[in-house]
Amino acid sequence: MTAAALFGGVVGGVVGALLAGDGAGNADQESPTSTTALQVEVSDAIAEAAARAAPAVVRIESATRRELDVGSGVIISAEGYIVTNAHVVLGTDQLKAVFPDGSERPAVLIGHDYPFNDVAVLQVAPVGLTVMEVGDSTELRVGQTVLAIGNPLGELYGAVTVGVISGLGRSRVSDGVRRDDIIQTDAAINSGNSGGALVNLAGQFIGMPTSVLRQTGSGQSVQGVAFAIPSNRVMAIARQIIQAQGPIPRPSLEAEHLDLTDEVAARLPALATDSGAVILNLASGGAAARAGIRAGDVIIQVGDRQVDRSTPLLNALEEHAPGETVKVVLNRNGRIIETEVRLAKRS
Repeated sequence: MTAAALFGGVVGGVVGALLAGDGAGNADQESPTSTTALQVEVSDAIAEAAARAAPAVVRIESATRRELDVGSGVIISAEGYIVTNAHVVLGTDQLKAVFPDGSERPAVLIGHDYPFNDVAVLQVAPVGLTVMEVGDSTELRVGQTVLAIGNPLGELYGAVTVGVISGLGRSRVSDGVRRDDIIQTDAAINSGNSGGALVNLAGQFIGMPTSVLRQTGSGQSVQGVAFAIPSNRVMAIARQIIQAQGPIPRPSLEAEHLDLTDEVAARLPALATDSGAVILNLASGGAAARAGIRAGDVIIQVGDRQVDRSTPLLNALEEHAPGETVKVVLNRNGRIIETEVRLAKRS
């Protein structure tokens, strides 16, 4: 049993005892001293978790010729590897990690898995680093206390916010990829927290904050809804990047596409189908073009996977490898066409 689970059991037991009273239904006769002691115990656990984890959270500065962007990162190994969100570091000319003590080190982008996973790995000089312990995200429970540690607004270094696990196994589509293992939390997360740490009361890394829901599609304001990538997936992707010493090899049709959602289908009434992924344009001589696919075609199947509302095109492609030849079924103005595509390697 992890320290977080043990603590949760202890707190749960204490709360249960307080609610049960003396066993004779006297729940409202709880001791104020006991309640205060419990509050102090929880507060101390939060402070101790923050003290343990915060030294392993760094500020990531990504600079281009025009602007400076700031995010967060988590040190995961004594070899100097840092995980962060890919969207924090891609397209930059220079990367730097700023440590809690104010010291700075140049950072090198080892690789990423964008857009399949919003995860990237950086490396800094491996000297005197504090490495964060990694927890098992499959052990998380709804209602469990968690801390978000990062650099909100790019200037509030090492800020700690507290919340709970609001939901597990949430489904979210981001950058054309659907994931069904997303953590939802109400811990306050803002711009600059991306790539930082969501930690449990044992101070263990259990998720990477990556996005916040500010309003619904209809414009309704939303409060306290943030999302994080579970640590098990972050670490699995990071290990592949470190092993490859570069981006994870992913397949490509060498064509731009748009998954058909209700909104997109309504804007394209001329299409013969409202499900699949419409091809917008193709690279000349690319994988899709060589297979006879045209702009305006709607891909409805890749291999054995249907491409539909629940399975975006990138999810279907993800099951295959660069260089593999796969069956692609498409709808061309109401006519179903089957072809074979030798998948390229995504650059």
